[in-house]
Amino acid sequence: MSIAAVIAAIAVPSATSELRDYRLSSDASSVAGVLNVTRMKAASQYAPYRLNLYTDTGTYTVERLCGATPSSIDANCTTAYNPFTTPQLDPAIGTQYIAPGDSYLACHPAAVTAYPGSVASDPSGCPGVGPNPIRIYFNTRGSPVDGAGNPLTTGVVLYITNQNNMVDAVTISIGGRAAVWSWNAGGGYWSMR
Repeated sequence: MSIAAVIAAIAVPSATSELRDYRLSSDASSVAGVLNVTRMKAASQYAPYRLNLYTDTGTYTVERLCGATPSSIDANCTTAYNPFTTPQLDPAIGTQYIAPGDSYLACHPAAVTAYPGSVASDPSGCPGVGPNPIRIYFNTRGSPVDGAGNPLTTGVVLYITNQNNMVDAVTISIGGRAAVWSWNAGGGYWSMR
């Protein structure tokens, strides 16, 4: 009986840690998949879309933006990249959740010394702190743009961390391709999954 207790005392923390690492990988893959869907919706619907990532609640939603809708129909539609007065959230995707203990970051964590893929710097002001969401926009061709519709020059990155200080990243290239990366803390480099 005591041998089984010793084995359980060793195995349970290890299994819990492995489960957290698996959830981090799963969260990164899920966000990458939803980014690809958001990109395809923007191109197929010929309307700008954005992914809203809420750091305070660990949730994300896909939202259709005003596009060519005139302000005479919706007063909030003064530019193509404004949201409708009543948010047009995608009902097929709904609100998605990341695993408890995982969190989003728009800027690389302090322990990470390099950027994944073609990303060369953090965004100005590191958006997404507190109740302000991180927003990733796509134009009507499915290319990532800033909130005013200007093309990006280096792409976008979203970092996801967990309680084990592991870091994954999801990048969107300037062409719109989403990729998932894992940070190798021992080697100090990113590897694409």
